[in-house]
Amino acid sequence: MSYPIRKTEYYNYNAPIAHSSHVKVLKRKPKKRKKNFIALFVSLVLLSLYAYYICPYNYNHYLRPLFINRILNKDLNLNVKGYISPTLNYLYTSNFLGENIRTQSVEKSKQIADIQILNEMSSTKQKLLDLFKTHPELQPAVFVWEYSTGSGFEINSNEIYPSASIIKIPIAYELIRLVDRTSKTPFPVSLKDNRKFSEFFRTSGSGDLQKTRANVYYSLDYLANIMIANSDNSATNMILYEIGGIDNFNRAMRNLGLKHVSMGNWLPDLEGTNKITAYEISKILYNIDNPNYINPKYKNILKEYLGNTKNIHLIKEKLPPDVMVLHKTGDIGTMLGDSGIVYTNNGKKYIVTILVKRPHNAYSARTAIQDASKIIFEDIKNLP
Repeated sequence: MSYPIRKTEYYNYNAPIAHSSHVKVLKRKPKKRKKNFIALFVSLVLLSLYAYYICPYNYNHYLRPLFINRILNKDLNLNVKGYISPTLNYLYTSNFLGENIRTQSVEKSKQIADIQILNEMSSTKQKLLDLFKTHPELQPAVFVWEYSTGSGFEINSNEIYPSASIIKIPIAYELIRLVDRTSKTPFPVSLKDNRKFSEFFRTSGSGDLQKTRANVYYSLDYLANIMIANSDNSATNMILYEIGGIDNFNRAMRNLGLKHVSMGNWLPDLEGTNKITAYEISKILYNIDNPNYINPKYKNILKEYLGNTKNIHLIKEKLPPDVMVLHKTGDIGTMLGDSGIVYTNNGKKYIVTILVKRPHNAYSARTAIQDASKIIFEDIKNLP
């Protein structure tokens, strides 16, 4: 079977190209666009609105304050925070030295356990009442509780007193609770984390951090330790900022069932606006060993902080040198106090909080606390 042969046409590339004059080019006439007067009108209206409203607004609120006024007046203080976060004026959770700050909210937590006095140490209580009668200028508040027998007593323990630096005990606890509750979150807070010390936190009063240069980083563990050991006010303000400021701290205390532990001022609080009671600060110490409040792996860190307190001239002053006391002192003109856990040299363990309102800087308050602590120690040491 044969197939027809298909003719193939070949193009001759060497053939001369026809001159353009021989080619007739058809020119297409451009179409006339119809004018859309409606779109033109809308565009003019939008452009007019932009020129009338947006341009002056940008000029007055951004261009002028950010650049023109800054150039003309070099002493102008520019509130950059107001431009970066304008809602901070009304959507804030706390305040630090007049500055609004937005912080994480406090989670609802279980209320801490109460302390039950099973046996009243009436003779010891009477000894202290007699002691304070010799100092009529003083107003004492005392709470004592011994672990093994549940024995104890109280004197005005629910009266509200200025906290002075004793407020640093619950601040340290809230830091530990923050570390614990964020440990399993995507952005955990660790005691190893570093925070920058700036002029924002520098304050007067006790502590050496105020004397150091700014823009240096310190770990939260270091800051918490010197907050308790040296009663450092600048470090305290850094820790307080970390836990969410005064408002978050106060909400946390209410959530834990503490009605009277509260803050009204950052440190130093020489006016005495920060408040505690002898009972509630003792209740916090009691709940160091409460696993619903403090994670057991962190309680030794808290005890280490309290064991490093350098001021040993109140409840520890007249006790034997081998007695261990985990405590925090507080001292302002109108109040002197000390609160801690005492481990006797014969195996006893007890909580003691002594707060004394006094005439401004009256030295008798110091002597009364020392003598009261010695009486309590001797009587608890001799408990069966």
